[in-house]
Amino acid sequence: MRPIRAFGVGMRRAEHLLDLYDVVVNTRTRKIRKDWALKFKDLMHWPHSETIVRIDGRDKKSILILREELGIGSDRFTHEYASELLRSAHVAAVSALDRYMHDAVVWRSWTLLTRKEDDIPRRMRELPIGALATRKAIDKIREDPKARPGQFVKAAIQEQLHREYTFQGSGGIDKAAELMGIADFWRKVSDRMPGSSTSGEVQTRLNAAIVRRNQIVHEADLVVKTKAKKDTVRPIDRDGARATVDWMCSFVNAVEEVIVAEFA
Repeated sequence: MRPIRAFGVGMRRAEHLLDLYDVVVNTRTRKIRKDWALKFKDLMHWPHSETIVRIDGRDKKSILILREELGIGSDRFTHEYASELLRSAHVAAVSALDRYMHDAVVWRSWTLLTRKEDDIPRRMRELPIGALATRKAIDKIREDPKARPGQFVKAAIQEQLHREYTFQGSGGIDKAAELMGIADFWRKVSDRMPGSSTSGEVQTRLNAAIVRRNQIVHEADLVVKTKAKKDTVRPIDRDGARATVDWMCSFVNAVEEVIVAEFA
């Protein structure tokens, strides 16, 4: 699977979470009308005595009907509850970036290693590869001089990268660029971003998304306090989560353009 395709798969999960939020967040402020409820229960052949709950999604483009036996009320569909989907979408977007960067390095690793030694990026030259993978590659060539042992080397590099590297913040992305030998990386990426962002602004925006991701994943998105009588959850809104997902798509597409150009 090409790196950009894997990224797309990951981002679709983020999109699904945003869509699900739109469906389940309750925007209804009035109680359900008795005449409407009776007609609906007649349509569904449900008992008139049964209590039902109606949830109107975002912009009233969806309706959920909850039956009494579920034991779930409309309070479970407030923004406070549904916002967990927004947090998950934010985390999914960052995860898709991390996966893309790992795959991008692995995908180009064999191309880099087939160059003359002095032309291989220093960080790639210094990347440790397991002895077993080296042996398999050598055995493959011994069996067939025309064989391509790259798959064993790539697998070893992939294992090493996933064990030792996190490609999320600007520092991690720097390491990925160094592994691939891409000079002036941030300027090249910022030139391909929508608008007129500088390389510093792109890195700042990326790092802010990673900090927010870490707050959600490592701190349960609770405000850190030494003394607290009340738990305070950091706020998140749909527009902010949507902006993060969209920005991450723009960023990775720009990175992909830079990498493709470097290896053309």
